[in-house]
Amino acid sequence: MYLVEMTPKFILALIILLIYVKLSGKSQIAPMSQLDQVGSMVIGALVGGALLSPSVSAIDASCLVIIWGALLILIRYIKSKNSRLRDAIDGKPIQLVKNGHLISTNFTKANLPVRDFETLVNIQGVYSFNQLKEVWYELNGSLTIIKKGDKDIAVLVIEDSAISQNNLEQLHKDENWLNEEIKKQGYKEVSEIFCAEWFDNKLWIYPNDGVVVQPPKAHHEVRHENTLTETEDKPVKKTATKRATKPRVSKKTTPTE
Repeated sequence: MYLVEMTPKFILALIILLIYVKLSGKSQIAPMSQLDQVGSMVIGALVGGALLSPSVSAIDASCLVIIWGALLILIRYIKSKNSRLRDAIDGKPIQLVKNGHLISTNFTKANLPVRDFETLVNIQGVYSFNQLKEVWYELNGSLTIIKKGDKDIAVLVIEDSAISQNNLEQLHKDENWLNEEIKKQGYKEVSEIFCAEWFDNKLWIYPNDGVVVQPPKAHHEVRHENTLTETEDKPVKKTATKRATKPRVSKKTTPTE
């Protein structure tokens, strides 16, 4: 009797969970933020409680899971359109090392002991704090590391067609600068752009149509190319080489008798 009552619950719970993961994305399998982590925990608690409680019917359990899943999907959609709300809900990456210096106050803010930090750093193949140039503690608990001598990483300034205010502040730039930069590359609004990153002192834009436009070259790069072109276009003066002339041999005529 118990198995007969529980079987429909198991089947419905499995179907609803598969649909939820399909709609919400694979971040529920490997949580990328605090909201993903909390959402997965609550979904598991709801399903587990409904399955183990004989007083909760399969329909009631399904309704609870559907309501919670719909709420999470709605919040995730709103987050994708509003960077300030996303930062308020998920938080921001915390910089632990800046220009080779460890920021002790940020370790306290991240609630990360130095021993745990050392372990995370060693996992990524860094065995001395002296090798570190920049380190960020990401929302999912991982580290983004730039070692001394490495190139700086790209910084997303537009995410999912929305401006990332936090990353702009990190670059010491504002929305007016960003709008001017995208206009230089032929875009009128941010909504035309899927994402954009600042890398190697250039703004790389990835539009919704998937066609990546080469960013305009900096003034010093154009000047360098012009110099190379002028050098290549200069005619090469040919130096005339004198041919060695063979000495003329005069033929001796024999006197005729």
